[in-house]
Amino acid sequence: WLGFQGKCYYFSSNESDWDSSRASCESVGASLASINSLDELMFIKRYKGPANHWFGLRKADDKSWRWTNGTAFDNGFEVRGGGPCAYLNEEKISSSLCHTQKRWLCSRLDNYVLWRRERAP
Repeated sequence: WLGFQGKCYYFSSNESDWDSSRASCESVGASLASINSLDELMFIKRYKGPANHWFGLRKADDKSWRWTNGTAFDNGFEVRGGGPCAYLNEEKISSSLCHTQKRWLCSRLDNYVLWRRERAP
């Protein structure tokens, strides 16, 4: 796990489809990563290496992009390709069929952030 701006990130070393990747993240109290800024995207690209990684962006039934928590994607970056599930390749964000095998990227709040929220009055 690596920390950045109040979140911790896990970069898998094995591959799975998008749904299994999501379940793997949830099994450790995390979710497939949401990318909320270009700074966050640059951090992730710096550490992910050359492999393709699933993250938490998928097309909804209405064909709009949604994060795993159901919030709408603000189009802060371009998603290439015509598939329903988004992934990071070496250069950019692309999309493909969700059953293809890729590594995955989980994120969760940093434990210190969680501890501070629980302790705050």
